[in-house]
Amino acid sequence: MLLDLDLEPDAPLTRNCGKCSICIDQCPTGAIVEPYTIHTPTCISYLTIELREIVPRELRPKMGDWVYGCDVCQEVCPYTGAAKTMDDEELMPASIDNAYPALHWLLGMTQEEFGATYFGTPVPRTKRRGLARNAAIALGNVGSDADVPVLARTLKGHDEPLVRGHAAWALGAIGGSTARRVLDRMRRMESDASVIEEIAQALEMCYSELG
Repeated sequence: MLLDLDLEPDAPLTRNCGKCSICIDQCPTGAIVEPYTIHTPTCISYLTIELREIVPRELRPKMGDWVYGCDVCQEVCPYTGAAKTMDDEELMPASIDNAYPALHWLLGMTQEEFGATYFGTPVPRTKRRGLARNAAIALGNVGSDADVPVLARTLKGHDEPLVRGHAAWALGAIGGSTARRVLDRMRRMESDASVIEEIAQALEMCYSELG
């Protein structure tokens, strides 16, 4: 932000967490590597918002159902818990669906729906394909057999290879005979090399559960 005003700077942050390490202990991906130090490439906020490409496979299971940012360190911090709650209408979501969108909807949303829903908010920073990618990962972590059909449609027909690849991973993570058949069929139909690789890895996950 550029201003033509002279502003009095705030005093430097006083680091007085003492022996408390709850944020380090609770970080889902272990991104807080030591007090006051975050390893950005493994932070869920970075992965879901800033990263434009493939999310490393080893980090996907640790992302839970977060699709835009992560507040775990804030939620567990005693200082945050002691802060006074304030309601600001300008910061309230437009609707409950806007605040907690359905993962299935995120996977299938069009560019027009994405723009209409999130215009004027920070969400476009992650772009439509990034948000859909994140939804696929979330379904792989919290989904069930009931989510296989929507993931199958995404793998077959989404216009972004990035999203198709993560949908393949989600199918492998959920597993089961139906997911396995979908992956087997799409391996023969897919043309993008990165998606084919994701399908192959997902099939390995499915077959490994058979023992």
